[in-house]
Amino acid sequence: MQLANDSAGIGVWELDLNSNELIWDEWMYKLYGIKTDKFLGAYQAWENSVHPEDIEDAKVKLEAAINGTGIYDTEFRIIRPDGEIRTMKASAEVVRDDTGAPISVIGVNYDITEKVNTLATLIQAKKEAENSAKAKSAFLANMSHEIRTPMNAILGGLQLLKNADLDLELKNTLNNASFSAQSLLTIINDILDYSKIESNKLELEEAPFSLQEILDSVQYDLDSEVSNKGIDFSVSTDNTCADSWLGDLVRVKQILLNLASNAVKFTSEGSVQIKVTEQIYNNQEAIQFEVIDSGIGMNSDAQQRIFERFSQADTSTTRKYGGTGLGMSITISLIKLMGGEIKLSSELNKGTEIKVTLPLKHSKITTKHTKEKSLTAPKLAKFNILIAEDNRINQALIKSFLKPTTADLTFVENGQQAVDAVKQKKYDLIFMDIHMPEMDGIEAQILINEFDSRIPVIALTANVMKEDIEYYLSQGFTAHIGKPIDINNLYGLLHQFTS
Repeated sequence: MQLANDSAGIGVWELDLNSNELIWDEWMYKLYGIKTDKFLGAYQAWENSVHPEDIEDAKVKLEAAINGTGIYDTEFRIIRPDGEIRTMKASAEVVRDDTGAPISVIGVNYDITEKVNTLATLIQAKKEAENSAKAKSAFLANMSHEIRTPMNAILGGLQLLKNADLDLELKNTLNNASFSAQSLLTIINDILDYSKIESNKLELEEAPFSLQEILDSVQYDLDSEVSNKGIDFSVSTDNTCADSWLGDLVRVKQILLNLASNAVKFTSEGSVQIKVTEQIYNNQEAIQFEVIDSGIGMNSDAQQRIFERFSQADTSTTRKYGGTGLGMSITISLIKLMGGEIKLSSELNKGTEIKVTLPLKHSKITTKHTKEKSLTAPKLAKFNILIAEDNRINQALIKSFLKPTTADLTFVENGQQAVDAVKQKKYDLIFMDIHMPEMDGIEAQILINEFDSRIPVIALTANVMKEDIEYYLSQGFTAHIGKPIDINNLYGLLHQFTS
């Protein structure tokens, strides 16, 4: 026993409860840094050595053990004669006579300072990492907002110019500018998604959705690029495949759109096909997407790299086709979050086939997505619309967007002016920016809702992260439309609230 104690550096002590004498072994003196020739009594030495902030708790626990109302298993700090503070782990057993009366306590002490310090260091490191993650998320959210605000004016202006009477050369220049601006917005969204996936903050919704709606939307989004390239693009769905499913509509579309847009991007001639079937995967019904293209293809090394973050097939691919390399990584992460799998088959210069299986549940209810698009503006000649927006460029852009509606438009520059305007005039609809001087959009919406809860108030903001949108809706906003504003989304929303 002594050899074991010596090896572990464990000190043994015994307290005689009749004489109140405390006996220490040699290791106790070493642990406490006290010399035996200067020792005035073990109990006094122990009491004087324990840190003033810890002594009461240590004594209370010892008394509780002696009285039979607790166990003695604790930690406390000691101050050695040289001023060094150490942390002790202490435990003990109470010895009782035949009547159950306590007669002595036998216990041990051992030094756990290094363990405590290491744990404290780890806790501090974890706290710093969490703070860093929060700071990064806040930075990305703010950066997204700051970039989206000018992007709103750029993309909005380009959308308006598409209706202008321009010659062929200018139309081509306009289309190139629109494509480049949309590509920049895609990169911004990819960076935000990657950040959320990396910090485990991306959550999937589970709501009824229509599979056909996703397929139609993907075709709509890629129609312009497919037409410009002159390639064949087809979507076929097996007759036995159900249309109604439970899952995250936005993320399912994101997976398919990323795969299909990559196929179109890397196909200069030939075709891109999307084949949709219903399968059984791990004893559960599942959607299977096959995206087949006749594009540039990949060799075996490139196929391995395509699954890495920030990677594309090779550097020449990046130079020729652009992109961050994040899209595929995000797609794979989303597939894994859904419990699915992805398989890739490709041959250089002969095309690529990607097969994705997503195990989702059937839904008995088909719910159309609330954000319907519309190519035409609704006629709102008798409507009064209030727009709270502090950015003059955005004011001019929204005014141009809403001009075809023939609605009566009122612009204010902050939340307080919006509240005052509602009190002076009846409005049928309000578009409310969030970040404004004097009074922000959230506070203004709450006050307007208290004054007249019947007026739909739509959040119009560059904050587009899921948690932001959910927060706005929980605060009473009727709907949300993000910046940069998609004119077809805007018209679709107006049709919803004015029909």
